[in-house]
Amino acid sequence: MLPSARLSKRERFLSAGLALLLLALRAACFFRYRFDSDEPQHLHVAWGWTQGLVQYRDLFDNHVPLFHLATAPWLALFGERAGILFYMRALMIPIWIFVCYATFLVARRMYSTRVAVWSVLILNLIPTFFLKSIEYRNDNLWIGLWMAAILAFTGGAMFAGGLLLGAAACVSVKTSLLVITLALAAAPRRREWRRVVPAAAGFVIVPAIIVITFVKLGAWHDLVYCNVTFNGISVTGPFHWVLRVLYVPALVAIFRFARRNFILMLALVYPATLICWWPLISPRDLLAILPIFAMLIANHFRTPVIAVLALVCLVRIGYDAKWLKNDTPEFTTMMNQVLHLTRPGEPLMDYKGETIYRRRPYYFILEVVGRATLKRGLIPDTIARDMINAHCHVAQADGAFWPPEGKAFLLGHYIDVGRLRASGGWIAPHGDFEVAIPAAYVVLDRNGHARGTIDGVPYRGAVQLAAGVHHFDRIDDEPVAWLWAPAYERGFSPFHLRDREF
Repeated sequence: MLPSARLSKRERFLSAGLALLLLALRAACFFRYRFDSDEPQHLHVAWGWTQGLVQYRDLFDNHVPLFHLATAPWLALFGERAGILFYMRALMIPIWIFVCYATFLVARRMYSTRVAVWSVLILNLIPTFFLKSIEYRNDNLWIGLWMAAILAFTGGAMFAGGLLLGAAACVSVKTSLLVITLALAAAPRRREWRRVVPAAAGFVIVPAIIVITFVKLGAWHDLVYCNVTFNGISVTGPFHWVLRVLYVPALVAIFRFARRNFILMLALVYPATLICWWPLISPRDLLAILPIFAMLIANHFRTPVIAVLALVCLVRIGYDAKWLKNDTPEFTTMMNQVLHLTRPGEPLMDYKGETIYRRRPYYFILEVVGRATLKRGLIPDTIARDMINAHCHVAQADGAFWPPEGKAFLLGHYIDVGRLRASGGWIAPHGDFEVAIPAAYVVLDRNGHARGTIDGVPYRGAVQLAAGVHHFDRIDDEPVAWLWAPAYERGFSPFHLRDREF
């Protein structure tokens, strides 16, 4: 056996210490690392399933559905609570453990025990993997199924590998890149092609179940629109075609350099395919291939280099995690306000489902592709109309991602009450204000109900107002605001903004 096949005494000491440090850091980040906006977006879709809503048909999403279907029962156990994402992050822990275990087994099978140990540690040192594997997101289940498939394929279980890869395809459309990568990595090994049939037979099973399910639910065309048509809208630069032209030459170079090394082929073909063909690239798109990168690093570098790499990565993790500053209250505070300002069944307008437990009146989400699609006029900005039709009196705070018409409507007819806005506004000195959604409203000053007359009638409390222009004659010169009456009854006022947890 090669000298490097097993850990030396020094390596055992170093790896054990590093593992304990990473576990402690992970535990701290679990509770303190900020919630990414993708986490509540996924959770909103899972919540929809618990409410009898059908993904794509009843609420928009541009991810394939297996992750949301699989995690919805776990969500249903806990009900509406501000800290729900902590519970959903807990669901990622067993997936993370499995990914580490699968990485260890594949690395030991392909290399040695030493490489296997360091592969797991290096994988967890990569900042993107370390932090994203904590978050509640479909990428984690995707990586887990992918590594399970690799484990099966490298062990000769082709049908099982295909089944797992098919399940991964129902978690992320990026699995298409992995299929291409596997096919090209196996191409130099002619005997591997005899095993394609059982792998293909396994691959189609889970997607077929998903197709049948959504056809029966009457949502198949909605699924195709959200995942294919909508995601197919290009948000790439004008010269992305150059990368596609370079794809074949890049593959030729990769085949010449790495054709006899399956792991190296995976590590090179996937990034090349991603960069040349994927319309919108982010660091998390590399997550599935990071275990492969970790194996290569562990196999080609010795302990001193790995120690330096570990130090650099730990510093970067600390920087990305803001040195363990607790950023989770920003989200839980908003969710506390959601649960106090609104009731079940009342709509709430947000960007892409961040408020989780309330239906959005506007169908499309305002993430990167959605905003680009709106900007190009390919989908309509009907936020104002939809909010009026849904009698939506609450919206997320102002920000940069609202489209122009929707932003103007929200600024003109909603007022800040904390991390959220409610129907209302400041009344100008001339006394006129415009109501967009008929409802009961109150007129307030800093001491509570204002003194004056509304439409010529003495104001004595909440009053039902129709859509249109109204007039308030104030008795004094104090600033006054009009506000959706239930918001005031529930403890909210533009004069005393809620910026804390209840």
